Amino acid sequence: MGMLKKYYIWWLLLSGIVGFALGVAIKTAWEESKFIIGEWEEDPIVVICPDSEVSNYRVSKAVEWWGIRGYDIKYVHRDKSGKICNNGRWSDGIIFIRAKGELLPGTYAVTSRLTILNKMVSAEIILPNEHKYTPRLLEHEMGHAFGMRHVESIGHIMHPILEQGGEKFWIPD
Repeated sequence: MGMLKKYYIWWLLLSGIVGFALGVAIKTAWEESKFIIGEWEEDPIVVICPDSEVSNYRVSKAVEWWGIRGYDIKYVHRDKSGKICNNGRWSDGIIFIRAKGELLPGTYAVTSRLTILNKMVSAEIILPNEHKYTPRLLEHEMGHAFGMRHVESIGHIMHPILEQGGEKFWIPD
């Protein structure tokens, strides 16, 4: 019995690690099989952070592009003081647009999402100021913020290679 007690904590720790790894693998496999990996319970708010130079007009055009396709935003807010943006990376019901953040080499922008049980909680778009007016880029990143993943079809707004993407949008089979 003493031997079992001695190794109990190690077995518990190992079980937790294995369980976590298995859960991540299952979640990743499930997400790879879906186009939309999460949906907002309510229309989100877009918050433009102080470091972003993207114009209200540019954001409104991207919001309009998605609105035509049935994906709506409650409203857009420019956080001039940084009060909202400085509260952290994730805030319930908010899509942040920031200029500064980590990008992989060769990428124009990146969107991170927080989902819980297939519900979108928050999203963060990192759109460097040098790419703020790149055609279709903000629309593409907003697609990720709406819970969509990449589509390997030429001309689709969610194509992973900007130059092969386009204005087309459909929900793949």
